[in-house]
Amino acid sequence: MIRLGNRVTEFVAGHLSTLRQQPVYTTLTRVEADRLVAGPAPETGRDFEELLGFLHERVFAHTAREPHPGFLAFVPSCPTFPAVLGDWLATGFNCFGGAWSVAAGPGALELTVLDWFRGWLGMPKGTGGLLTSGGSAATVTAIVAARHAAVEDQPGRLERAVLYASQQAHSSVVRAAWMAGVSRSNVRAIPVDADFTMRTDLLVAAIRDDKAAGLLPFAVVANAGTTNTGSVDPLGTIADICQRESIWYHVDAAYGGFAALTDRGRTMLEGIERADSITLDPHKWLFVPFECGCLLARDPRRLSDAFRILPEYLRDVETDGEEINFADYGEQLTRYTRALKVWLPIQYFGVGAIRSAIDVGINLAHHAESLMRTDPVFEILSPARLGILCFRVREAGMTNPDEIDAFNQKINEQVNALGRHFISSTRLNGKFSLRICVLGFRTEKSDIEALVASIRSLVRT
Repeated sequence: MIRLGNRVTEFVAGHLSTLRQQPVYTTLTRVEADRLVAGPAPETGRDFEELLGFLHERVFAHTAREPHPGFLAFVPSCPTFPAVLGDWLATGFNCFGGAWSVAAGPGALELTVLDWFRGWLGMPKGTGGLLTSGGSAATVTAIVAARHAAVEDQPGRLERAVLYASQQAHSSVVRAAWMAGVSRSNVRAIPVDADFTMRTDLLVAAIRDDKAAGLLPFAVVANAGTTNTGSVDPLGTIADICQRESIWYHVDAAYGGFAALTDRGRTMLEGIERADSITLDPHKWLFVPFECGCLLARDPRRLSDAFRILPEYLRDVETDGEEINFADYGEQLTRYTRALKVWLPIQYFGVGAIRSAIDVGINLAHHAESLMRTDPVFEILSPARLGILCFRVREAGMTNPDEIDAFNQKINEQVNALGRHFISSTRLNGKFSLRICVLGFRTEKSDIEALVASIRSLVRT
């Protein structure tokens, strides 16, 4: 075990320490992948070194390297090595994290981590929740709990249930509503303003109209850092609306929530502490490996009301109310202890180092914007917010919208083909937009300057 473990450590450390020398993105077609990887399961075992060689050459060589300093696409995950080791410890000890009595120590660790999050966001004592596989799982858990609180088992109420979110909401929000049994026609996409934040006047009007039509508004989902632009909805105003209308208030802070550790992030997220529930993603800006999401609930009893089931075969792990069976708070019975990969790096580095890394990411996006604003080939479509910047480029005299879209799509492909940077795209107000998200702690000012110079060069080639 020690020999094999040491080899895996050397293998991973060798990968992470040479990221700058590797292309940030490579991929395969399905046909190519089948040729390299597919095959029958062996009847007898194979040498471990041979297997590592196979993985190195045929598997890991054909992937986007998310911890790479040039990975600026989508929303990256850039785990620290102590966080990786925390995950390894969790899987090595293989504790069953669904019931307190068989994993009291890991359960206490999860409660500790959740209380850190609660304090960082300013939520009241008594707030609880659980760690999940990701933001999508956290959001669906919250929406099921909100639906249960509003509908319970009363006939006819589910058919009238309505959920509200902005046009910039993450796809997981809409999917969560569907999974909770809400009719697709009863999921309202509230328009946004010029800053891509929810129009609260239109939210109020939609709730009023739905009530007049005999429908049941049961939940509003606000954004605290959208995937597209990093925009933050007016959280305090939406809290007022939900309180006035007695509607469950959920905040999707999967991307932006941990910015609350910084001074400017805390200001941008003012009002988040008033939410009934919050989605967070430690595998984003807390620098831990996939999969690690989180759901915080102001009143965790509303989670157990929706999810707790106690069959005969689980009577042995029933609690007296003081201990927490995390299986009572969500859909997973069997779950491992994700808290280790959060707790270990925070203890090792301290919160100050994480705060600094978040601040650097935010600053680097602003630096990219400042460089682009000095060159007329760039057009800022959404300014830097929480580390995300949306922009496009055009040659002199280029005015046709379709031509501009096609040109930017080509630039996106050319940047990624060079192998030093990996960026992504989106659409804002119908315009094809290039987009960067600066999250990885390895990304430096020189990486951003090199990206801007590379794009400028491609435009003028």
